Amino acid sequence: MKNQPNLDAQEVKGTVGSLKEDLLVLLDELVAINSYSHNAEGVNQVAEEVGGALPSPLALKRVTTSNKEKIWICHCGPSGENPILLVGHLDTVFPPGTFDHGMISQDPYLCGPGVADMKGGLVVILGALWALDRLKALPHIPLMLALNGDEEIGSPNSGPKLEELAPSCRFGFVFECGGPGGSVVTSRRGLRRYSLIIKGKAGHAGNIQAAKQSAVVELAQQILKLEALNDLEAGLSVNVGRVKGGTATNIVPAEAEAELEVRFLNQERGDEVEDRIQKLANSSQEFGIETNLIKGRARPPMQHIPGTAQLFQQVVQVAARNQMNLSEESRWGASDANLLTAVGLPTIDGLGPVGEMDHSEDERIVKDSLFQRVELLVHLLWDLKDWRQK
Repeated sequence: MKNQPNLDAQEVKGTVGSLKEDLLVLLDELVAINSYSHNAEGVNQVAEEVGGALPSPLALKRVTTSNKEKIWICHCGPSGENPILLVGHLDTVFPPGTFDHGMISQDPYLCGPGVADMKGGLVVILGALWALDRLKALPHIPLMLALNGDEEIGSPNSGPKLEELAPSCRFGFVFECGGPGGSVVTSRRGLRRYSLIIKGKAGHAGNIQAAKQSAVVELAQQILKLEALNDLEAGLSVNVGRVKGGTATNIVPAEAEAELEVRFLNQERGDEVEDRIQKLANSSQEFGIETNLIKGRARPPMQHIPGTAQLFQQVVQVAARNQMNLSEESRWGASDANLLTAVGLPTIDGLGPVGEMDHSEDERIVKDSLFQRVELLVHLLWDLKDWRQK
């Protein structure tokens, strides 16, 4: 096996073909489990299902981070070698009771909560491990599988562990859904979240004769200024996503709050817009309104680093040898791939099945792409098991 440069393409195709029904059953089981990020029981259940599906004798071990967040890790292949890092997440964005039906087949699609983001990606990983195990190739590939349960809320606790693991690995694959036509992801925007808290002065609404210090009015003005910062041509987006304030209709609101996020192409742009938001917040203080901008979760941009460019070219070559065409895309959402490239690890994302409309009740994947991605991953893991960044 070690002297064989490539796996036999027809043997791989046949092996993956023999796994199709089992892969669909597994995906249906995972989709049926509600694993909302804050539903710890559901996230744990998905981890148990994935762990139980690993080829013997592989085991998924639970590690608790310093912030008490769990991350599940599995090692396989030759010891003492820098592994390929496979990263996936177990959680979804759907609270219990909001979108809980299982997987539905609507040819040519499979639909359901998390089917694209990213339970389909988990099945791609497992399918490739199954196939490699049957081909007796798995013991020769150094791998580390890392799964977390808080990616959909920004990986606030598991992120540092992923950043800690990355430097010991040769490159990373992340299994968010593939893009149109099967494209993979080589860059993503960064993300920063903030809370803008405003304090005014309460009073009886019927007795206010002069200018009132309404926190809600000030917040409304701030929202318009914040939304005006959007610059799509520069890849900058600002979104005020949640607001609250006031106590009763006959009381001048003394407090109001907005939660917002900013997405940007590079750190310099992120710093620039943060400075502009801070100046907007500070500008209201001269009118007797107190404002406080609090930084929340953040992800650095997944920039197109040289190592990723080299890795992508290798991935394209492997795909081409097996009659698959791959293109690259820059995606505007963030993922755990952002964390890996930020610490210098060459990383390709979007290796899950081709999907769309994730985070909605129309979420779906192209059924056949599930098996195509399994087949592709089998070849990538074998052909690139010795690859290193130049």
